[in-house]
Amino acid sequence: MRAGVAARVAWMGVLGAAYIAFWIWYGGNAPPLSSTEAASLLNRIEASRLVRQSDRSLEFRRNVEALVADDDGREFVMVNLETMKRGATAEAADQAYARAVVPALLKRGSFPIYLGRRNGLLLGSREAAVDRVGLVRYRSLRDLLLMNLDPRMAKGVPHKFASLDHTEVFPTKPIISAAQVRLTLGVLLVGVALVGLRGLDWWAGRGQRQHQSKKEAKNVP
Repeated sequence: MRAGVAARVAWMGVLGAAYIAFWIWYGGNAPPLSSTEAASLLNRIEASRLVRQSDRSLEFRRNVEALVADDDGREFVMVNLETMKRGATAEAADQAYARAVVPALLKRGSFPIYLGRRNGLLLGSREAAVDRVGLVRYRSLRDLLLMNLDPRMAKGVPHKFASLDHTEVFPTKPIISAAQVRLTLGVLLVGVALVGLRGLDWWAGRGQRQHQSKKEAKNVP
């Protein structure tokens, strides 16, 4: 016995709405950032003193302006090569920064995709001082700049540099990527949809069986 049409349509509608909401949040195809908009955002960041706290405001601005010239509005992955300070104070600062930055990232469709500690060397020696590698997906360059205006970042940035001896940060554009997030979620939701429809059919059949059992019980002499 098939579940009611209304229940099946409602179930598919909920999953469809969830996927659309995710698609909008995940983004990754925004209009390119113009030099005028970038300058305005950079001025606001400098006025908020979020970057100046790291003593790298000029470096940050110069590098962002170079990125704007090649911006396509699409997603990118930021690589972080970090040399950590030692001790409980530095560890506490690192955790405090994570508590500040992760909500600011998620608000803008961005999130860490990998965090790992260096485990020796294979070729070369320049990265011998690197303790940790982090990869962060950003929805767009615009989102990166807007994140730096988030009040949570004002509290988090000092913690970042209190936990690091040195850091190298640079964006990368995908050439080959096995991380197909939209496709993976779509396949998962299809599976959930099928399981849910079978569950609705079972529930409807259960109701029919109970009704039939009561009817037969009344007919017993």
